[in-house]
Amino acid sequence: MALRRPHRKSRHGCVECKRRRVKCDEARPSCSNCEKRHSECEYGSSASLLWTNEDPEGSLSLDFARSSSATPNPSLANSENVPSLNVHDLELMMQWCNATYHTLSRNQHTDPIWRNIVPEEALSHPFLMHGILALSSLHLARTGPEPSRRASYLNRAVAHQNQALALFRGLLGDVNETNAKAMFAFAGIVVIYTFGFPNTPDVQDPWACVDDLYQVLVLTRGVQQVIYAPRDFRTFLWNSSFGPILQVEEIVGILPDEAVVALRQLRAANEKCSEDPNHELDVYSKVIENMEEMLTWVYGGMRANTIAGRWAIKLPSRYMELLRERDPLALVMLTHYGVLLRSLQHRWCFDEWCLRVAKVAWQILDDQWRPLIHWPMTELLGSNYREVVT
Repeated sequence: MALRRPHRKSRHGCVECKRRRVKCDEARPSCSNCEKRHSECEYGSSASLLWTNEDPEGSLSLDFARSSSATPNPSLANSENVPSLNVHDLELMMQWCNATYHTLSRNQHTDPIWRNIVPEEALSHPFLMHGILALSSLHLARTGPEPSRRASYLNRAVAHQNQALALFRGLLGDVNETNAKAMFAFAGIVVIYTFGFPNTPDVQDPWACVDDLYQVLVLTRGVQQVIYAPRDFRTFLWNSSFGPILQVEEIVGILPDEAVVALRQLRAANEKCSEDPNHELDVYSKVIENMEEMLTWVYGGMRANTIAGRWAIKLPSRYMELLRERDPLALVMLTHYGVLLRSLQHRWCFDEWCLRVAKVAWQILDDQWRPLIHWPMTELLGSNYREVVT
């Protein structure tokens, strides 16, 4: 049903009837005289607005009645030249401004950057706009109140993300001051999108979960490559409106005794493994130091994505290779990473990872390695974790 503003009768009829000096019945859109003569019927009164909801999806659209006595503007008269509103994308942008931006924001200082400045950047960089819409759609697919629409949101998220990545890849070799902020923002969005995308556990291959998380870590480390482009844009970003994002407040807390014991056990195991000349002692020492630092942040109260990202960025490249090669000690370290991810469970994109990693690690590791993951298993699944994973 349409809501219309009734047309007002013209005192002198249409232009053609006035010229011919005949009585005009003022029918709209064409009077009977003009209809019979196949003439164009024009009225001197101003245009009337017609609000209709005849769109198949029920959205409102605004039409203009052709009632100007002046010669119509072809660019306005031709509806093909007037872009229509994409209500679906507007919904996703509203979702971003109302909720999704919180997923990337760290505090009140970074809130306006992700909520306002990043969308402003996206107006000039389509890849960033598609990234914003993709993450908003994924957010709705994961947390939306209407389960029946989640598949639709997920499909739209994938479509926008594919377009964003295609455009983004073409610019990776040309990072400059005009696109550095957009590239940096999109890199962060990609990481969150990858963490948040739903994955169906492969019960036949527990390593599939590890491989999935490996890919997430690779993307997270890619953020560093964007920041440290050929021309060092870290200084540029630091001094720009994006500065507060990079200015991380380090909150160092005191580790509980259980965590201290767990780290001591990891160092002892690393030393023991060094009896094998092929063991990467220095690599694992750096991973343990990295873990200890991030744990002090967690127990100091840090609850931002920085926890997940910084650990990944500071990992030695060789560790990534060892994880890819399925070295058992690399998986032990990854299980401890689950404790870091647990601190981010309040964010929809991290909620499943810590539990998935813990369960598959216990399934993969044998009795030689399982004692080394006792602490993270207890932290993630409780003291009765053996009953949960068996």
